[in-house]
Amino acid sequence: MSKAKKPNEIREEVRKQMAAKYKQDVEHWREMYQMTMQKLGHKCNECYQLRDENIKLKEQVDAQKDWIDRLMEFMDMPDEQRGKAVKEYVENKRMSEEFRELFSPYFETLNRLNILSW
Repeated sequence: MSKAKKPNEIREEVRKQMAAKYKQDVEHWREMYQMTMQKLGHKCNECYQLRDENIKLKEQVDAQKDWIDRLMEFMDMPDEQRGKAVKEYVENKRMSEEFRELFSPYFETLNRLNILSW
C-alpha cells in the first residue's frame, strides 16, 4: 500500500506541476512571438521592395504615357508642320553632334583636370 500523502505534500506537488506547465507555456509563447516578429520583418522588407518596384513601374508608365501623347500630337499634325518638325529635329541633332565632336577634347581635358584637383 502506498503511504497516504499529506495535504501539504499534495499542494506542493500540484504547485510544481503548475509551475512546470506555466514555464512551458511561457516558453511556447515566447517562441511564437519571436517567429511572428521574424515573419513580420520579412513581410515588411517585402512590402518595401514591392513599394519601390511599384513606384518605378508607375514612373515607367507615366513616361510611356507621355511618349504616347507626344507621338499622337506628332501624328495629328498637318503634313507640312510635321515635315518642318522632322527637319528641325534632324538639324538640332546634327548640330548637337557637331558641337560634341568639336568640343569633346576640351571637355575631356577639363574633366581630367577636375578629377586631378580632388
